Amino acid sequence: SYQRALTSFTEYFLSFIVKVEKTGVIIDGAALYYSLYYTSDPKLDQRCGGDYPGFKDEVCNFFKTLQDCEVTPYVFLDGGSDPDKRKTLVSRRKDTEEKAKTIAMTKPEDAVPKGCNVLPPLVKDVFIEILQEKDIMFEQCLGEADPVIVSAANQNQCAVLSIDKDFYIFEVHKGFLHLDNFEWKSKEDGKFPAKLYTRSKFCEHFKLDPALMPVFASIAGNDYSKLQDRGRFARESSSSGEYSIKRLDGMLSFLSKVNLDGLNDSQKRERALSEALKHARKKENQTFKLAIRKYVQPEKPSSKLPSWVRKKVEIGKLTTSVISVVDQKSMMPPVLVEDFSQRSSYTAAYRIRQYFYGLLTKDVQALLCNYVVCISILSVWYLSVQAPEGLRRRMFEEALQVQTSALENIPDQLKLPVCVTVLWFNNLKVGQKAETVLHTLLLWFVCDPNSPGYSCSQSFCDSVSNWQPQPHVAKAFSQWQRCMRQSLHLNQLLCSPLPEPQFHLLERDPPSPLGLRFPLLRWSPLVGSGRQKRKKRGGGRRTNRRKRSDY
Repeated sequence: SYQRALTSFTEYFLSFIVKVEKTGVIIDGAALYYSLYYTSDPKLDQRCGGDYPGFKDEVCNFFKTLQDCEVTPYVFLDGGSDPDKRKTLVSRRKDTEEKAKTIAMTKPEDAVPKGCNVLPPLVKDVFIEILQEKDIMFEQCLGEADPVIVSAANQNQCAVLSIDKDFYIFEVHKGFLHLDNFEWKSKEDGKFPAKLYTRSKFCEHFKLDPALMPVFASIAGNDYSKLQDRGRFARESSSSGEYSIKRLDGMLSFLSKVNLDGLNDSQKRERALSEALKHARKKENQTFKLAIRKYVQPEKPSSKLPSWVRKKVEIGKLTTSVISVVDQKSMMPPVLVEDFSQRSSYTAAYRIRQYFYGLLTKDVQALLCNYVVCISILSVWYLSVQAPEGLRRRMFEEALQVQTSALENIPDQLKLPVCVTVLWFNNLKVGQKAETVLHTLLLWFVCDPNSPGYSCSQSFCDSVSNWQPQPHVAKAFSQWQRCMRQSLHLNQLLCSPLPEPQFHLLERDPPSPLGLRFPLLRWSPLVGSGRQKRKKRGGGRRTNRRKRSDY
């Protein structure tokens, strides 16, 4: 592929080793949480909903290493996707669905096939929680983060840390650090090695005018365009590498020979693109010009959302899904690892999504008969003011069909999960064992076999820890997690009428009485073995839990 070939170019010839210490770094947040989850040792669960405590350990260790080396991180996260690359996103989603099917059919005792990575649905939410807890500077962008990252990197004179091939093309003054070569686990004497790439060195090596880098990206292949040259450039290459490398080498050689005398940068790009298309016997296409413009004039994303709502998105207090719904009238939820022969687990959260969409599309009247409540809730968007808490709570109760007044004696950490569980259980269809499934879920809310003070029966906990659920039971818990995620986002949209739970294990002084865990984690052999390994190397966590009688 283009990315693999370009990485090969830079890794072996055009990057140089640096020691990372006492500096700032601009981090592509999405690239980081993908990389940390997929490359964790031991491997984190992808089959059973996600290993969020294990993920937290990995993220905290990463930022602790940066702190020890006096590296100041600035994290930027993607918001809404670029509508111009929707076809690419749909294609990637289909590919991810195939990977999810492969993982779902893999036996629990077998490793996930290489290259079949599917990110669990709550990883981004957990990542943001950790950034907030650790006071890591971050911003959630309103659209694609790339333009904001490049601007911040050049303003602060920092390198960019990512895995995105586009940063080979952008002009980043201090260079690009690829996460695959960012060896933060090899810290020694307050520093660790990494490989730094600079665009200037790349252009110098291939004798390419820097103004033509966007042209190179547009014809080589990116999220917007790719020149179908039928092997013409590869055949003209003198490289001894594989086809993809020959193709890129041939393109770079061709572009370096285009006559650019007397032209400004814009004219250089027009001529180079025209010559490349002629060489490949293709007609000029606006798609390539659009792709070039994304690099030359990267536009910082904007949104139709009210300013105070945009601010909540930027500080991570509101999901970026609101941007997709309001600005693009669509939303693409994460791909799930589940039984694809059955209906999607997302159907369990359909009612909650209706309210989420209704609020954003100003169609609340279709959801509530009370006209006063409709107008009051809509004022959140029309007038940019926060509706009274009672009205926001009423909307949440309507969506989940619960009465929050019954939660008075429930710990704050559990209020939202309990509401979700009520909705989930009322719509649960797992036959006569429905109550057993419910009891198991509730016990995992309040019982931790690793805690010295837990009150659950030891024999019960041991038996459940080794239990492999039937497919319909696993499906039920997958549905619960979907309801939990959508309820979390609805709660954020309504300015948190209920306290927001934490999805990773919290350690406070005194220890937190409860950190929310998902029950499927304990039934996954992969996660179980991972926990034992972390404990042996000193990475495990133990927290005190309340007794069931406390609830």
